[in-house]
Amino acid sequence: MTVDALLACDCWDVVGILDDDSAKGGGKVLGVPVFDTARDFSKLVSELRAEGMAIGIGDNYVRDKKFRYVRAHGLKLVNVIHPSAHVSRFVTLGEGVTILAGATINPGTVIEDNVCVNTAASVDHDNYLEKNCHIFPNATLTGTVRVGQFVCVGSGAVVAPNLTLRKHAYVAAGAVVVKEVPEGVIVAGVPATEIGLQQKRPECADSLHPYR
Repeated sequence: MTVDALLACDCWDVVGILDDDSAKGGGKVLGVPVFDTARDFSKLVSELRAEGMAIGIGDNYVRDKKFRYVRAHGLKLVNVIHPSAHVSRFVTLGEGVTILAGATINPGTVIEDNVCVNTAASVDHDNYLEKNCHIFPNATLTGTVRVGQFVCVGSGAVVAPNLTLRKHAYVAAGAVVVKEVPEGVIVAGVPATEIGLQQKRPECADSLHPYR
C-alpha cells in the first residue's frame, strides 16, 4: 500500500524496499526490488543512493523502532500521501506520516510524526493525532478527538466528538466510542465498553533497536 501510494503520487523515485524477511530479498513488490536488511544498512542505503525512506509497517511499536533507527542514520522520513486522499491545506503534518487512498483529513487537524491514516479513514476537523498512532481503514474520528501515542483505532470504528483516546488504547473494529478511553484499555462494541487491557506495551518502544 505504501509503495502504491508513492508510485501514484509520482513524488519520488522508489528505488527499493527493505525487508527483515531474508526470504523476500531478491523479489519485487509492484515492480520495486526488495532488499534483505541483513546486509549493512548504511552500505545498502548508499548503494541505492536513497535520499529518504517511508515506513510501510502497520504495527505501531515496530514502526516506531524503524522510524527512529532510520532517523538515527540521518535519512529523511518522507510523508506518503496518496493522490486520492483529501488533506486540507489547514492541516499540520509531522514527519513520516502516511495517508492512504481515499482518506480525508479536515481543517485544524494536527498529525504528529509516524502516524498512519489508512484507506478511506475520515479524520474530521480539529483532531489531534499523537505520534505512532494508527487509524485503520474506514474508521471515523469526528471533531476535536485526541488520539494518544500508539493508539489503534480499528477498521470501521467511530469516535464521537470531543473525546480522548489515551496512550496505548485500542479501539476494536466496528466499535462506537462515546466516552474517553483510558490508557492501555481495549474497547469494543456499540456503544464501546472495556473488554480488557492492551498487553502489547513493550518497554522496547522506548529504546533503539537495529533495523534487523
